[in-house]
Amino acid sequence: MEVRKLQQIKGGSFIISLPKRWVEKRKLKRGKGMTIIEDDDGSLRLYPLAKGVEEPAEVKLTLEDFPGIRDLEYCIKTYYVQGSSKISVASKEMIPADFKKRLKILRMELPGLEVAEEEADRIDFQVIIDLSSFSLKSLIEKTSAFSLNLQRDAVKAITENNLQLAEEVIERSREALRHYRITIRQTTLASFHRSIAKKVGVSDSRECVTFVLITRDLSRLIYHSFSMARHFRALNGKEKVSPEIAGAIKELSNVVYNMQKDAVRSFLEKDVKLAISVMNRMNDVRSREERLLTVILKKIRGVETAVTLSHIVRDLRRIAGFSVAIADDAMNRALTPFKLPVTSD
Repeated sequence: MEVRKLQQIKGGSFIISLPKRWVEKRKLKRGKGMTIIEDDDGSLRLYPLAKGVEEPAEVKLTLEDFPGIRDLEYCIKTYYVQGSSKISVASKEMIPADFKKRLKILRMELPGLEVAEEEADRIDFQVIIDLSSFSLKSLIEKTSAFSLNLQRDAVKAITENNLQLAEEVIERSREALRHYRITIRQTTLASFHRSIAKKVGVSDSRECVTFVLITRDLSRLIYHSFSMARHFRALNGKEKVSPEIAGAIKELSNVVYNMQKDAVRSFLEKDVKLAISVMNRMNDVRSREERLLTVILKKIRGVETAVTLSHIVRDLRRIAGFSVAIADDAMNRALTPFKLPVTSD
């Protein structure tokens, strides 16, 4: 770290010299335009004008560098999440038609991804997204609503012995990856570019971290709702859930549902008291889980059915656990010891 003195020139303006090695490394010349951005903590960020803070990030990939098409697909998904705006795939020879078909299917998995140009030996993807139309708050709200509906329908499928609804929940859960990827992409871009951060509604890099955390935790909520439906499907209608057990599962699900809803609200509203109340409900969930598992082991004769229902109950408990994790995310977003620094003479 270097300390440099602030100088005042004739006319009242203030100047500070830049490190010579930094200027030379970036090959800057006298008269070069610079972009200056002030962060909320009072610090300044400096960019050479030619390196605009929202300059498109382009990636060029060569088909022959990848062992298989799945490796290439995974790489494209990762570059998308990391903020690439243009991803080009080229080959030394013609790209096989089945390879191109699989690559084009990625448009269904990555919001805003479109084919920009295509030739026999090349395919270029462009990410076309209006950043301001996907604020992180709205993305979290949509993902939360998606997760709540998934949990509700998974439990309904189990308690009403509706195998068709369970299948629909399993299929719908795959849509969650789209929510996850666009949210992480927006957060990544916001962490690099202050101007983008303002568009998507975050104040600083610290807050970006909390949005990454809640996005991860929401994805786990969705997974466990999917897991409940998958466990129920495995039973394949062999044994119906008794009214007593169905009622207990519904009651537990209602508690967990409200924990999930309130946890996300505490995050979005920076409500510390609500976050704490979510955390305090976990003991009730554990007690209900223990009682319900005891009933299942006593009342269910079939071992496979008993084990499967136990897995479902544990999935509900895990949803409650990740709701507590989201409440913790809310605490980390709302409580910070850092304030705008005050300078003194």
